[in-house]
Parts: sequence; C-alpha cells; structure tokens
Amino acid sequence: MRLGIDFGTTRTVVAAVQDGRHPLAVFDDDGEFRDHVPGIAAWQDGALRVGWAAERALADGSAEHAIRSIKRAIGALAPDAPVPGLPGVTALGLATAFFVELRAALHARCTLDLDPDAPLEVMAAVPANAPSRQRWLTLEALRRAGFAPLGLLNEPTAGALDFAHRHLELGRKSPKKYVVVYDLGGGTFDTSAVSLQGRHFELIASAGLARLGGDDFDQLLLDAAGVEATAATLERARLAKESLTPTSRKLLLDLGDREPIALDVAALYARAQPLIDATLAQVDGLFASLRDRGIDPDDPRELGGIYLVGGGAAFPAVARALRARFARKLQLAPQPFAATAIGLALAADPDAHVLIREAVTRHFGVWREADAGDDKVFDPLLGKDTAGPIVVERRYRPAHPVGHLRFLECGALDAAGQPVQDLVPCEDIYFPYDPALADRDELATVPNPRRTELMANEIVETYTYGRDGAISVRIENRSRGYGRTYQLA
Repeated sequence: MRLGIDFGTTRTVVAAVQDGRHPLAVFDDDGEFRDHVPGIAAWQDGALRVGWAAERALADGSAEHAIRSIKRAIGALAPDAPVPGLPGVTALGLATAFFVELRAALHARCTLDLDPDAPLEVMAAVPANAPSRQRWLTLEALRRAGFAPLGLLNEPTAGALDFAHRHLELGRKSPKKYVVVYDLGGGTFDTSAVSLQGRHFELIASAGLARLGGDDFDQLLLDAAGVEATAATLERARLAKESLTPTSRKLLLDLGDREPIALDVAALYARAQPLIDATLAQVDGLFASLRDRGIDPDDPRELGGIYLVGGGAAFPAVARALRARFARKLQLAPQPFAATAIGLALAADPDAHVLIREAVTRHFGVWREADAGDDKVFDPLLGKDTAGPIVVERRYRPAHPVGHLRFLECGALDAAGQPVQDLVPCEDIYFPYDPALADRDELATVPNPRRTELMANEIVETYTYGRDGAISVRIENRSRGYGRTYQLA
C-alpha cells in the first residue's frame, strides 16, 4: 500500500493510492470517526501519550504536561535534543512515537483496507522552508516507526499536485505555466511557485515564514480574551476559531471551567491583520522573484491561480484578505486540510505519471576563518532554489590542528553574501587536520593554536545534498590519506 502522509502541526492527514483514487484515511476513535490524528503529546501517569489519547488527557486535565503542536515543538530542536516536559524523550523519539501510533491506527482502526503483512510505502512532506535537520528527522522517524519512505516533498509542491489533479485542462497545450500555492498551516507559512508544464512539476521559487501559522492566531484570540496561554487553552481557542464563518460577528471562547467569553470578530480580525500582511509580503516577494526566471507575473494567462491550502485557510480573515488582493485568481482547495495529503498520494501513485523536481529552499553554508585575523566569513555551499541532487567540493590548506566547522541555514543572503532571515544553526563538527590527531574522537577540548607547518596538508570537503533533503559531508586529509563522513541533517 502506498500512502501520502501530511505530518501537520494540528492534524496529520493520510491519503491512500487505491485503483486510481486517493481516498482519505478515516479512523474510528472510540466510536467517533475522525479524518485526522491530532498532533498532541502528553505526559500522563508516568508515560508518553500521543494523538487521541493525548488529546483526551489534555481535555480532562489528567496530563501532567502537554505539547499541543508536536511538529512545531520538535521543528526547533536537534534530533537528539530533549523535549521539555517529557522526561527522557528526544525530538526524534517523540516524532517516532507519533508515527508508531499512526501506523498502529492505520492497521487497527482505519477505513482503508490494508494488508497487515505488506509494507506501507509513504510519500511525506515538510514545510518548504524547513531546516535540513527537520527533513532528516521526519524521514528517520518514519523509518523507525516501520514505514518505508518513498521520498519527501515540500508541502506547497504537494498542494500544487492537488491543484493540477482537480484542473485536468492543464495539459501540454495549456497556456498556464505555474501555480502559486499559499499554504498557511498550524505552525508555518509557505508560498511557492510551481511549474505546471505538462505533467512536470518543478519548484520554481519559494518563500515563507518558519514561525507563523494557525497557532499564532490562536494566541491572538487568547490575548484578546485576556486568558493565559497553555496547551489546554490554546486548544480551546483553536476550536473556537474553527467555528467562525464569513458572517460571524461574535466568537464564544468556551474554556470549560467558567462562563464563555464573547469576543468581537471585527476586533479579532484587526489584531490578526499584521500576521496576514506578513504572509502577503512573502507572496509579493515571490512574484517579484519570478521575473529573474523568465516569468511575467503580470500576465494572467500564465498564472493557473493562487491556491489556498492548509488549516489557516479556514480562518475567514485570511480568505477575505487574499480575495481583496487577488480577486478571481484565488482558488480555495475543496479540502484545505487534506490538499497536501492528496498531493502526496498523487506523487506516490505510479499511474498518475507525474514528474517532480524539487530544489533547495534555504541557503546552507559554513562559517570559516578569513584569510587574515580572527574574522569569520560565511561560505554559502548550497544556494536557495538550486535543484538537486548536488555535490559541492571545497579545497584548502589548514593553519590549525583541528577544524571547527559551524554550519548554518538561512532564508536569504544580503548584498554582501551574509546570512539573514530565519537563521538556524546546525550541528557543529570537528575534524582532525593534524595527522597526529587522526584517531582521536574527542576534539572539542584540544588546544587549537595556529601552526603554519600544517599548511603542508591538503584538506578536501565534499558535500552531498540528496533527493530527500539530507546533507552529508566527507572531509579528507588528502595528503595523509584519512577522512571522516558526517551526516549534517
């Protein structure tokens, strides 16, 4: 069985590949049918709970600690970093536990007809601007949970596949060259331009905000009500927010233990407008970048549409602002919460005959010593929007016994080539330039004075960016014949 799994901040949705169709998985949760698994974790009675069990523990107050948005919480952590409030649980461990629960639910209480002995092959997705370590963590957690990953797509690219599938006139003779996906999820915002030429889907350009999503609108709602934000109150705010319709004038925030709080919807939308404006600024920047790629963003014949997907699409203020800006170009996905999962199932379906070509969506590089003095310079190894797979090589002669490489991802580079916007440090690594240290594992505490005689050694760094978004580097002392390989993300 092949599946598309949209590991979401608020909801994880699964779509299947079945005889040319792509139905959603529906789960039996104690007699209630659910089309998603909630992204909640809780510590209850000395044990980790995830999904529906965690949701119930959060609702009845029996959780000692709860995380309302697993994906957002672990997205800021290194894979081996502990998750606050969950004793002995790492970011990778939490993601793995969630996918183990998902796999068990698919086999035990799901409407899909799954062979228990057949492998579950999955196409998964991450935000377009996700750091590489988040991409690696997602794939590794799926593997450890017993899934067989087929690949990893950017979420807006999966949304573009859903768009094209629903507009079959977009064939080889169509003048429509691309679609712009506006993907506002629970924790992130992404916008991407994706080619629609024939059945080839190529990421043209992307932009986004790594820490802006539906969770932030929930926080605004609590701020307006004067209520402290906890996992439980944020969940109540989400439920209230999702009850809004385009004609709503009042919103009732039911906290369970007190009288519901009535909020003026117009005032709430005014509070939310700066967040919406921030997403629109990213879309404007995306359109501006298309000119550099030979696309006229002012030609409506080339644009297939602005496709609105993600949980944030349900917030009426978002659709209203987009409609005011883009008018008839705007198209709301029929199933905004499920569009990414359906697109992933299409990517996993060999009979869909789609060809996908992704690209690096963030700049990746390393801080190095300048030629003179103690200054550091940023060496951009992988450029944003560069198509993969990619191999990059650097050669140099060292002046210190140990190389300390500090890697970084960022959303943009300034005019001087320095990293700006959404800076995410990656794991530091140490390599023994001095042959006398070749067999030593612990290098962080080794004295590292400048030694010019070490410049007789040639060092070669070979970086590999894989199709799944993982980055590794092989560092070798070519003069003395030894090296080490590091998985960076």
